[in-house]
Amino acid sequence: MKKINLREGWLLKRFPAGTEYRPEELEAAFGAPGSGKDRSFSVRDFPEQVHDVLLDYGVIENPNETGINRDLWIDEYDWVYRLEFTGGTFAGAGGSVYLNLKGTDTFASVYLNGTLVGTCCDAFLDYRFPVEGVKAEENVLLIWFRSAKEKVNGVRLPERYEGRVPTISAVRAFRSGFHEYCGPVPSLIRCGIYGDVTLAREDPLLFDEVTADSRLSEDGETGMVAVTASFLGALEKYRGELLRARILDGDGCVRAEEIRPITKRSETVELMVPHPKLWWPRTMGEPAVYRLELTCGSGAVDSCGSGMADSVEKVIGFRRISMVGDMDFQINGKPLKLWGANLVHPDTRSNRYRPAVMERLFNLAELGNFNILRVWGESERYPEAFYEECDRRGILIWQDFYLCYSAYPEEPEFLELCRREAEQMTRRLKSHPSILLWCGGNETLLWRDYDNPGGPCFGEEIVCRVLPQVCAEQDPDRYYHPSSPCGGDFANDPSAGDTHGYTHLWFVPGREFPVFLSENCRVSTPSMKSMRRMMKPEELWPPGYTGCVSRRQRKEWPESWELHNTNQGVIKLGPVEHYYDAETAEELVYRIGAAHAEYIHGQVCRFRRGFRGDEASSTGTVRRTNGHILWKFNNNSNIISYGIVDYYQEPYYPYYELKRCYSPFLVSCELGDHGYIWVTNDTGCAVSGRLEIFLFDIVKNERQAVFYENFQAEPDESKPVCTIDRFGQFKKTNLVCAVAYSVEGKILGMCAEPCEIERRMEYPEHTGLQIKQEGDDLVVTASRFARCVELTGDEDGDEFGWLFEDNYFDLLPGMKKRIRVLGRHERGTVKAKAIYDDDEGKTEYQLLMSSTSNVGYNRLIDSSLPASDMPDRPLQTEYYILPSIAGL
Repeated sequence: MKKINLREGWLLKRFPAGTEYRPEELEAAFGAPGSGKDRSFSVRDFPEQVHDVLLDYGVIENPNETGINRDLWIDEYDWVYRLEFTGGTFAGAGGSVYLNLKGTDTFASVYLNGTLVGTCCDAFLDYRFPVEGVKAEENVLLIWFRSAKEKVNGVRLPERYEGRVPTISAVRAFRSGFHEYCGPVPSLIRCGIYGDVTLAREDPLLFDEVTADSRLSEDGETGMVAVTASFLGALEKYRGELLRARILDGDGCVRAEEIRPITKRSETVELMVPHPKLWWPRTMGEPAVYRLELTCGSGAVDSCGSGMADSVEKVIGFRRISMVGDMDFQINGKPLKLWGANLVHPDTRSNRYRPAVMERLFNLAELGNFNILRVWGESERYPEAFYEECDRRGILIWQDFYLCYSAYPEEPEFLELCRREAEQMTRRLKSHPSILLWCGGNETLLWRDYDNPGGPCFGEEIVCRVLPQVCAEQDPDRYYHPSSPCGGDFANDPSAGDTHGYTHLWFVPGREFPVFLSENCRVSTPSMKSMRRMMKPEELWPPGYTGCVSRRQRKEWPESWELHNTNQGVIKLGPVEHYYDAETAEELVYRIGAAHAEYIHGQVCRFRRGFRGDEASSTGTVRRTNGHILWKFNNNSNIISYGIVDYYQEPYYPYYELKRCYSPFLVSCELGDHGYIWVTNDTGCAVSGRLEIFLFDIVKNERQAVFYENFQAEPDESKPVCTIDRFGQFKKTNLVCAVAYSVEGKILGMCAEPCEIERRMEYPEHTGLQIKQEGDDLVVTASRFARCVELTGDEDGDEFGWLFEDNYFDLLPGMKKRIRVLGRHERGTVKAKAIYDDDEGKTEYQLLMSSTSNVGYNRLIDSSLPASDMPDRPLQTEYYILPSIAGL
């Protein structure tokens, strides 16, 4: 056996911080019985961090349930992991033995059988330590984590950084644990092991590092992979051993292979794949991936990784991404517009990678029509499994290096740590087709503009010299972006590079059509069921609270909500003034969520269109906004924050509005000095058909006027198909509606745009809303316009884990809304209720298994065109004789 994963038998124990213990003293403490918080805890599901283990044993409550951290005592202690294991064949091995750590928090000392074998000082690095003296029988491994809080408090910086560089930014720890921006209040400092711990022996060799660079020939007919493998071991012992490299396609067929004797410490192999399938983002085509397999050693050919062979696998793909203008990308020669969200670590208490949790987020990204996620510079470090899943799903990654809104020291030792991190990251990840670009980090240059205008930007040396130099050496064909945001006359200039949507706090010239938004945010609450887990009833709606905003009561929520919010969220809401004052907690949650959704709708539709309708006659008009990455995708604690998916991975109204706005083929309405109906095509193929445009009066419950327009939209084309000025003057009680039909009569998209803010509208209170099951789908109908229809599920009291293909939607009378149930539930009561209707529809849902199961619904969503409302009538095959929608 060449490698063993040390997973079983770990113990965890706390020690008072500030003492230099000898390893025998640590070992002796584990031998004492202990009790309460001082006992030795068995780590049940390694790797786990300290908060994971304590939560397993009920010593602490989950701080993410309420967004309040009541266990700050954890930060005051050192924590030691202990493992007793049998060395077996690793004892007296012919070659060197190595201990590999794939994820440890910042300040750790590692002992094997009482001997210090290495120290860790950077949470973003993998470590490999040579070890000696592995015994055949009992071995003891100790990993001692010093209190990060004490270490950070003890940092002393040179005088020139005082008052500028916070001490947490002078160490390479997970900085998010030291403030309240993402997570419970007060902050939660993570500690412990979050990745695999393995032993490996050479005997006679091991892979040291394997990198792969994939590229396409100019004509796209050949995929080329340059694989560089370096080895551990004594060259004179392994020279002549075999290296085998091969590429397999999605069906497991070998498409390229080479076997050669190893003659030096590093070998480079060039493999050619004829006529490769290209990798596309999921909204533009199939993300074809290949598997690269490498084995080395005497078993490289016959046993393929067993016995004496060492093996490595990587997912690769063939695509060509180029930047043809300012943040203007093409993939495989086609225009690429980028629509997605910022991903943050899913849980504040641990960096441990949980595949099931990430699968749900991936599913929500797919359902939400994302083609990109940004790995934020203050998020966690993800393993290969994360990037492989992005490769397979066709989700591009904007990859930050791990820097954030802060100044940083520029001392040689710190710069060297940043260099090592960047080298490790780029070499490890550059083989993934999903990596779009490297970015120097989050808001480092913006910090200069906001916090130190006119002064030095401590950290600029890192993002403008160290990191780009590493990228140029390791991955020269990928774009490097200095920091997010940057470009133009100031870091957040919308007219160049990327920008962050801080228009809730700043007046930003050029904000109407930024070149690219890598963040754009507003705050809202989770859905009501999550709010009930967050707060007690008296916190949700305190006695005497009125829900009205006045000069003396300026906040949009009760003071009790402030305990569950971070980063002054109350001043970062959407246009809540457009909605009725709330008289209940439920109404307040809706008001804030609807305002967030309205902000997303107005902003994203405008960015997708890319210019104003009155500019359409200008020669050479092109879309000015090339992408939008929402801040943020997910909340990692049950708090009131920016996430459109909450801690329990429940999507609320803003998520579904973003999903609709990200439809690859979008129909939207621009209402300004003049009105326009637009089509925007980001599907990668031409789309043609016919638009039906009409006014619908929600008070009279009838259509007021109608006309039709043909349209043709090429890939990356966005245009106003027609003006609605032909309606002349009309009352604001009308909705402006447009339905796009394909040539075959399929509904490709639609919009129903209100002409007035909600608090001035009179939406029907009795909509005749009905819901029933047809096959495995739900079908929702109404006899009057239904504003914001919410679907909820309940299986024996379990309201969580339900997921619907669409939700929080407006419904025109006479239309069927057909919806798939995609969550983990296969049965239960499903209700449908419009926000202003006291009546509700209800059905008993039972999965019939007549179609694809609702559990694990990857790639059920059409990657080229959105699922759509279906009219309550047979579809026509000739668009030019389409009748009016039934019931209108």
